[in-house]
Amino acid sequence: MCGRYTVLTEDEIIEVREILSELSLRIVRDEFNDYDEESAYSGGTGEVFPTNRAPVVTRHDEGVAFESCKWGFRKWNSPGVIINARCESLRSKRSFSRYLETGRCVVPAGEFFEWGMAAGADSAGKKKHYAKDREGNLLFMAGLYRDVRDENGAGMIREFVIITKEATGEMARIHDRMPVLLRVDQIEPWLTGRLTPEDLEKLEYDVVVNPCEDGGADIQISLF
Repeated sequence: MCGRYTVLTEDEIIEVREILSELSLRIVRDEFNDYDEESAYSGGTGEVFPTNRAPVVTRHDEGVAFESCKWGFRKWNSPGVIINARCESLRSKRSFSRYLETGRCVVPAGEFFEWGMAAGADSAGKKKHYAKDREGNLLFMAGLYRDVRDENGAGMIREFVIITKEATGEMARIHDRMPVLLRVDQIEPWLTGRLTPEDLEKLEYDVVVNPCEDGGADIQISLF
């Protein structure tokens, strides 16, 4: 799964724009011209938590928008949010299938975090790990977004979820799920619908996985 990931730096915001330009994806709205990296940090951790707002690339008919969205689909029948969507059930679950046509997005990140078994740990001990691209490149996670009424019913809010798949490579050592990671040349096919949920299941993207130095004593939000 994916329960947290890193806040984008100012340089990474610029890099996302450059990649979108190289892909000939026209940015019709950019909310980060005055991006303040310090104010984006949650509690000084440098991590994006569920229900935080974060930079997301969303699909539009005229091109793409680089905008701030809230992480998590609010549940309609209970408290809390859904932060991940399994690619294997995107078509069968109406809560996700309705957004496959018009609600595709890509979530950029430097690293993502997962809690799993570390070498030498007992069955009760799980350690926080970070995963990143082997070459240090930005990660692009496949996602879905939707527009819903805010909790007060006064306006609209844009929410997103991160799509997950069966873990492969080093991630499989610590967890059975991982976010669907797109290569740069797969961003446009995902946003425009040429990549299907079935295609996502087959994607391979091996990341480097290592334990965090702080040990990850805090508790991860898990919705699986």
